Amino acid sequence: MSNRTSVKMQIAAHLDACMALDDVLGCVIVSRTGALMGKMVEQGISVPSFAAMGATILGSSEAAAGLMHLSRPSSIFVEVDEGGILVMGAGKNALITLIINKSADINSLKGELAVIASNIGEE
Repeated sequence: MSNRTSVKMQIAAHLDACMALDDVLGCVIVSRTGALMGKMVEQGISVPSFAAMGATILGSSEAAAGLMHLSRPSSIFVEVDEGGILVMGAGKNALITLIINKSADINSLKGELAVIASNIGEE
């Protein structure tokens, strides 16, 4: 098996793990520059734009925290009436962006997602 195939399989496994979390409707794994690495989202969403948006949200939040001499945020939650968008860093090169429904337990979800993000960061 080639290294590229192995990486694709690892990303697919991480996407499956994210989608298995309660109240997750969609997921993308993205480089910190916004390049799409893997996706599981419903049709109708502009995946390249969504991927870049996740990287922009996290990057902007990290920059804002740095300007205020605060530690880097571990995650960012964008709350909307229908649910939300949760962005979490996954090591120094990647991040995970989830689309979640309104009934999600954010604190529990963040804890479970942190385990997946840590696994991605170690690869």
